[in-house]
Amino acid sequence: MNKWLKKLTLVGLLSSVLFGSTASLQVSAEERKFEGETVSVGVVGTEYEEIWQFVAEKALEEEGIEIEVVLLTDYNIPNEALRDGSIDLNSFQHDVFLNNWNQENNGDIVTIGYTYAVPTRIYSEKYNSLDELPEGAKIAVNAAPTSLGYNIQTLVRAGLITLDDSEELLPTPSNIADNPKNLELIELDGAQIPAAVLDVDAAFIDNSFLGGTNFVPSDAIYVFGDTPETINIDRVNNIAARSEDSDNPLYLKVVELFQQDDVAAKIEEIIQGGSIPAWDIVKEAQKIQTQD
Repeated sequence: MNKWLKKLTLVGLLSSVLFGSTASLQVSAEERKFEGETVSVGVVGTEYEEIWQFVAEKALEEEGIEIEVVLLTDYNIPNEALRDGSIDLNSFQHDVFLNNWNQENNGDIVTIGYTYAVPTRIYSEKYNSLDELPEGAKIAVNAAPTSLGYNIQTLVRAGLITLDDSEELLPTPSNIADNPKNLELIELDGAQIPAAVLDVDAAFIDNSFLGGTNFVPSDAIYVFGDTPETINIDRVNNIAARSEDSDNPLYLKVVELFQQDDVAAKIEEIIQGGSIPAWDIVKEAQKIQTQD
């Protein structure tokens, strides 16, 4: 009798080990179901290349996915490269840029996930707040149409000006209806603004050009777009794919790998506050919009 019990016990133990191992293998296979897959992602800017290299290392280690990070030097290239299949995804633009490109190029590229936001910031060597700006203050704004429009809209949100009823998506100075302080907007190329800081009272400076100044992001006298209540989702940078790949499980896994706390920390480390991790802020903003 004891011999039979011992045999049954041994069989049970072996079964547990075997079934347990099989279950573990199944779980492991499920967790790494994209093992051996390769995804190419086009980016612009060495800082963002560094962020994506971090994601690539994690993807290979955790999921067996090889992410090829392709550094592109011209903002006109990534969407064309995505459309013609030279790359699988790109990550360099916000939805305003993307929608404008689609419209002008008969494109069908779509956003499949959000990455980081670049809040709009106004800097000054002379004043500590917008309230201190004097009558006739000169404000340097980015002359590029999409940037100019958003700079003007930011001045509206700050309560410095109001616009006419034309509801232009990209307003220009001609759309300003009320300008109580008679602010003078100085339109400059974004790269020229840092050199003009001492000649104006305040300036909109893109984070990519901040290195040409003595400012750091925390020096801004006004910030817009860093909270769920103020963020403009259309201007949050994205991960984009061809429309037919919008539900591609592999690409959505790449989005998931990006939208994690360790990547958020890497963004903070590399960009030092100039760009902020935005996927959670976007989700909160979308909830607020739904409630409204």
